[in-house]
Amino acid sequence: MNTQEYFAEFEKKVRESYAVAEAARKKGLDPSEKIEIPLARSLAEKVVGLIATIYPQMNNCGIAERILELEKEFGKLDPGVCLKIAEEVARQKFCKFDSLLQAITAGSRIGFAYITLGVVSSPIEGLTEIKIMKTKDGKEYLSSFYSGPVRSAGGTGAAFSLVITDYLREIFGYEKYDPSEEEIKRSVTELIDYHEKITNLQYMPTEEEIIFLVKNIPLQVNGEPSERLEVSNYKNLPRVETNFIRGGFCLVIGEGIAQKAAKIKRYVTSLKSKGFKISSWDFLEDYVKLHEKRDKGKANDSPTYINDIVAGRPVFGHPSKSGGFRFRYGRSRTSGFSAASMHPATMAVTDNFIAIGTQLKIEKPTKGCAITSCDTIDGPIVKLFSGSVRKLKTKEEAKKLYPDIEEIIYLGDILFPFSDLANRNHNLIKAGYVEEWWQLELEEKNAEFSKTIDSKKITFEQAVEVSRKFQIPLNPKFIFYWKEISKDEFFGLISWLKHAKISGKIILPYKKDEQEKFSNGKRALELLGVEHDY
Repeated sequence: MNTQEYFAEFEKKVRESYAVAEAARKKGLDPSEKIEIPLARSLAEKVVGLIATIYPQMNNCGIAERILELEKEFGKLDPGVCLKIAEEVARQKFCKFDSLLQAITAGSRIGFAYITLGVVSSPIEGLTEIKIMKTKDGKEYLSSFYSGPVRSAGGTGAAFSLVITDYLREIFGYEKYDPSEEEIKRSVTELIDYHEKITNLQYMPTEEEIIFLVKNIPLQVNGEPSERLEVSNYKNLPRVETNFIRGGFCLVIGEGIAQKAAKIKRYVTSLKSKGFKISSWDFLEDYVKLHEKRDKGKANDSPTYINDIVAGRPVFGHPSKSGGFRFRYGRSRTSGFSAASMHPATMAVTDNFIAIGTQLKIEKPTKGCAITSCDTIDGPIVKLFSGSVRKLKTKEEAKKLYPDIEEIIYLGDILFPFSDLANRNHNLIKAGYVEEWWQLELEEKNAEFSKTIDSKKITFEQAVEVSRKFQIPLNPKFIFYWKEISKDEFFGLISWLKHAKISGKIILPYKKDEQEKFSNGKRALELLGVEHDY
């Protein structure tokens, strides 16, 4: 049976099962006489099926077919598909709605469902409704209400839902939201109350960021009361319907637009280049600068993964400090989106606290990742109680030496795919100089010769010869961590080497009465990652 036959048989059996279920439902013994879960063969059908649970008239009216056409025009999962299908649904091109506002709400939801792949409840339960409210001078503007399930959309989806609704606002001529000072201060207070008294936001914007966003977002981000706790200040505001904390509002502002502004800015720039009328989101450029200014000005010793540490959980490395994981680009066979890799020996020297599937909170480029193993990257470098230094190459070796380890000097590499940075709109992180880069430099000099060299199995003599011949750096396998030693340690090492003997290997004096004298040189060897016995 080939693949096509398999899927044809699969669909046939599923439809037979549905027919049996439908016959059973028609007997009236269940709460509903229809099967609530529609069959969907494509993303377009899933999107329509989800929103049709609220607006049944959207079933079988050509929306799914139109989404497929738009995917051919803009590309699959392109934000342009979201905006165009939202506009056409709101203009009631496929089916009629009870009012223009209902049509706009349906359009916003269908676009929201598309950007979230039609698999989460956010478009129908997270975006609860859109209301028409009045500005201070009596003109109509749109207010989007959110609730807790908007969390399932992720920060990007939640933030982009605002762009979709605002696009429709602009098309149908509604005014921008004009927040009062009290409403702005209520937003600041509410986010702080939610973060401190309810649950930690993944990203808590500063007061300056919150004020900037609420002043500039052209819609009123509103929400359903989700907590039993009232806001601590700025209550009984005419255009805010509840005094209770609104979880959905906090999630959309904090984990949505505040956290994902750079990515939404990229989306908006792309959409404008395709001719979409989006004139109210230029403020994102200034917000991103404000966000970056905050990051540059803050102390690097208190990022989220340190602030949110849970008692009993180990910290494997402080922010950008020597000894922690070294960032490396690439993919192993088992890694991928939000799934990084590290050497099995690293797992072993952490007493197997890190295992395959362990989730870690990390400094960058993402909020967190799952861990897989890869034995072709660098493992840990450790110092034993004896004073010897070893670069561990296998899990078995690490387990054997684990009881004798005094210090983990370097934890080794953590391998991230480029897609993790691209998807999160993260600036490229400077990686260490590794064998892959060396191989590319050699290939640039002589492509044919580079095919004959294995960058990971090359000998020192070969590496020297290649570097001299092609004028490229020494293979990283033979480059030590020179940036990690101090001036005193460097000169201490030079002084120590003057007392060395060479007999097939370098023998350095280090008797008990000499240890204090040569301590800087010994520490230099350790921090350089040079394997040696004592």
